[in-house]
Amino acid sequence: MRKYQHLDLLINNHNETVDKAAFAALLIDDLKQSCCLIYGKTDDEQPVLLAELTTQTDSLHLHTGFLHQRIEFVVRGKIINEQYPPLTYSVKGSTCGFHGRCSTIPQICGVDLYLDKSYTEKVGDEVKQKFTIPVNKLFRSLKYKND
Repeated sequence: MRKYQHLDLLINNHNETVDKAAFAALLIDDLKQSCCLIYGKTDDEQPVLLAELTTQTDSLHLHTGFLHQRIEFVVRGKIINEQYPPLTYSVKGSTCGFHGRCSTIPQICGVDLYLDKSYTEKVGDEVKQKFTIPVNKLFRSLKYKND
């Protein structure tokens, strides 16, 4: 399951009261300089970096619906190691980030990110991955945490 870190710091670093729209704007701004790291593991459970993907800033968009808001963005980069299968990922912004389990094989239990078919597991190949962040859900969880 995807875990988010330091969202409270993002809000606390802002001097004004933050509503949901301001929270979404802060998240987008924080993600502009983000990167996604994809890891495998050695036989003795040591993490190994397989790919480093950078956020395509022109892909960062806030989508607003009647009952929800979400941020979508795309990361791109090259595979740098093909020795191990991808198992985990981490997206790190300037302040906050998130991480979870990943796989190239559909329907693996406990995985929250299925890597795009562009993840070929071959060194030098370009990888493109799309992420969606549920703004409403995260804002509610912060609100309850601070009440």
